[in-house]
Amino acid sequence: MILMLLRQYSTGLFKQLRTHIGRRNKTTTPSAATTNLASTTPLNNNGIKFVAGGWGLFLLENIILSENREWLCKTYGEDMYHYGYNTLSTSACLSILYGFAKYKGSGRRWSSFTKGKAPLFPFRASAMILQTFGLACFAQLLPKLQIPVALDTREELKDDSRNVRPGQKPVEPKNKATFTFKARCPMDFRSKPDLPPDAVYGVERITRHHNLWALASLGVGTALITPFIVESAFFGGPLLLSTFGTAHQDARFRRGMGGTLTKEKEARTSNIPFAALLVGRQDWIKLFDEIKWLNCGVASLLVMIAHVR
Repeated sequence: MILMLLRQYSTGLFKQLRTHIGRRNKTTTPSAATTNLASTTPLNNNGIKFVAGGWGLFLLENIILSENREWLCKTYGEDMYHYGYNTLSTSACLSILYGFAKYKGSGRRWSSFTKGKAPLFPFRASAMILQTFGLACFAQLLPKLQIPVALDTREELKDDSRNVRPGQKPVEPKNKATFTFKARCPMDFRSKPDLPPDAVYGVERITRHHNLWALASLGVGTALITPFIVESAFFGGPLLLSTFGTAHQDARFRRGMGGTLTKEKEARTSNIPFAALLVGRQDWIKLFDEIKWLNCGVASLLVMIAHVR
């Protein structure tokens, strides 16, 4: 059944590829296809069909196949399971990429962006906050950045007894601080301590699925300042995966399918970002001590440059 669905989906996808291959817009005036796209509703837009349909297929096939992994492997074999899983995932990703590459910059626009208007300040401010959070979370995966020059303070014992004149009271030796600069590696590869498997550290105190939520935050932040509906669907898709995919992953891990999620770790962490911190299950001070702040600063600077350029 999986192969039949794949064959039908692939036939429609490659038919569209053959129809549109080789077509290029050589003029700066809107083409008839673009005009037609602009007059259609979002649901009738081919770009929405490829992008939103691809995200929906990617989420559904991941949930359905992973939930029935044991039965599918037992019935059809593990190799056939991986073949069907990888083929469906690849087809969904190709649909998303094709819809974005073919229909970006055309078709329906959000009403707030009509007549060439720039994004409103609340949208741009929200976009900067969400993009900064997402990129800062990804920056935590890198080694800890540090300033390559550090101030080294040493205390030396200063003995002035040789300068004492005859008849004067002997001077006791004193400690004298000396300051020198020393070079160090701009990346600290030993910043994270050795921890047990169930330990919570760094951005895990914010959410135990920080990578997926960071991707969703980056995507939603970009979608807020994107005028075209097709591109908004492309960038907003990871939010769908984070909302439903993380909940499904937790449900599987509780049953020991594909991973583990102990009751102790679940009680100390949260799926929704900042929920465990807000209800007191995590410590803000420990989070501030463990975060790689220079990495966050670089991420924030990159987002700011992207918005002001």
